[in-house]
Amino acid sequence: MIRRALISVSDKTGLVELGKALKHFQVEILSTGGTSKALKEAGIETTSISDFTGFPEMMDGRLKTLHPRVHGGLLGKRDDPQHQEDAKSYGIKWIDLVVVNLYPFEKIAQSTIRHRWEDLVENIDIGGPAMIRAGAKNHQHVAVVVDPKDYKQVIRRIKKNPSNPFDFKFRYQLAARAFRHTAMYDSVIASTLSHYDPSEERELTRLDWPRYHSIHGRLIQGLRYGENPHQKGAVYKITKPAEYKPLSDSLQGKELSFNNYLDADAAWKILIELPPKSCVIIKHNNPCGVGAGETEDQAFNRAFEADSESAFGGVVAISGTVNSALATKLTESFFEIICAESFSVGAREVFEKKKNLRLLLLPQVSGLKMEDRPLYDFKKLSGSYLVQDYDALGAFSEFVLGPDVQCVTKRAPTKEERRALELGWVVAKNLKSNAVVIANQYQTLGIGAGTVNRKFASQQAVQRASMLKSDLRACASDGFFPFADNIAALTEGKVTAVVQPGGSVRDEEVIQACNQADIAMLFTKSRHFRH
Repeated sequence: MIRRALISVSDKTGLVELGKALKHFQVEILSTGGTSKALKEAGIETTSISDFTGFPEMMDGRLKTLHPRVHGGLLGKRDDPQHQEDAKSYGIKWIDLVVVNLYPFEKIAQSTIRHRWEDLVENIDIGGPAMIRAGAKNHQHVAVVVDPKDYKQVIRRIKKNPSNPFDFKFRYQLAARAFRHTAMYDSVIASTLSHYDPSEERELTRLDWPRYHSIHGRLIQGLRYGENPHQKGAVYKITKPAEYKPLSDSLQGKELSFNNYLDADAAWKILIELPPKSCVIIKHNNPCGVGAGETEDQAFNRAFEADSESAFGGVVAISGTVNSALATKLTESFFEIICAESFSVGAREVFEKKKNLRLLLLPQVSGLKMEDRPLYDFKKLSGSYLVQDYDALGAFSEFVLGPDVQCVTKRAPTKEERRALELGWVVAKNLKSNAVVIANQYQTLGIGAGTVNRKFASQQAVQRASMLKSDLRACASDGFFPFADNIAALTEGKVTAVVQPGGSVRDEEVIQACNQADIAMLFTKSRHFRH
């Protein structure tokens, strides 16, 4: 039976509903300042912590719950005679339910530009984590609730079984969640403070990289296997330092695999830099065909035509809505997954006939802004990991080729060639290096990726592009061309415009080769290697 509950919350969501339910079952409610005020305004009587401890709140609220009568009430073992005797001797009353959420440190930390450093420090909660940890440690006897989303389940359990609402399994689950909550809270504080370097004059300098970095994730699901069947795998949603909407669970079909997630994510990263109504077909984490159009159907046709052979068994991702007509067309070929921002009712009915086909809803693609992009890119090492800024140069803006792009040849690209170069550049930056892409304004024509030298990549792209009819062929390279032999290969492939970073000791030789072949060439002065 719950005789006494301690409630101290910063987030007041659902507080009144919970308070009314507890009062209905004659549970004594202990509360602190703002929580007590909110409950009393709703007509719910509470006992203040000051009255419970016999000790006033002081130091601007910094000291209020750190008292033996609070923590003794949380930590005491109900079935231990010595604990019972100690509680009786010192007037300690058992607390059966703890409802606490913490000062909004992370919210303040994300906007420190608008807040004083003192505001950040004052939002480091001390008493809250102490109460959460005390109650969670004693989960044999105490239930700890840190998330307002759990209030409804708490209320439902109390109504169903007032004498014993929380079984051990439920209290244990709450305790584990509570420790995760405080661990992430402390980690955000440690990471935030590690972003600053103090001087003896109490001045703080912000560092480019914190001295401490942490990653926390919530298990979404265990996977059938990892990259290969003999490896185990799982997918976690990153919850700190920022939250992003992840790829959806499969709407139908077989369970998603480790590689399915990698491929779908790779497709999304390309789509967010392409115009609306675009399509990407991924194979082994690389695009094999990319198309853009006025409709989703047109975009898919162009992406599929770019390399229909390699598309077999691939992952299709479309920015926009898949309707029933497009769904029918998609089922005429074998694909592992279809990803889109949305599916019409008719499309879902078509896909349901393909029992093993997986459907995924993509995170936001259309209208994604710079501030909504992923913050970091992680690379795994043995026993450690690398962190870098997300490669957003030129993305989410009109400067697709970067802010420093420059024409270095006698002839500048035409408007149509420029559009083709931009499409090829977006695709090239998302390929494994060395990467060379030949494209027109609407689709990729040839892709060379993951080769040990750039000439091989150019030759692969030209070979594939030769299989398609196109009046325009433009080439994008993620790194500079070290020799003019690349231009010779592209000239054979009827390429008329090139974009590359530049920076080779033989740049002049390459520029001269382009001028002789009447090829327009742009230097971006920035590379996009992807290992």
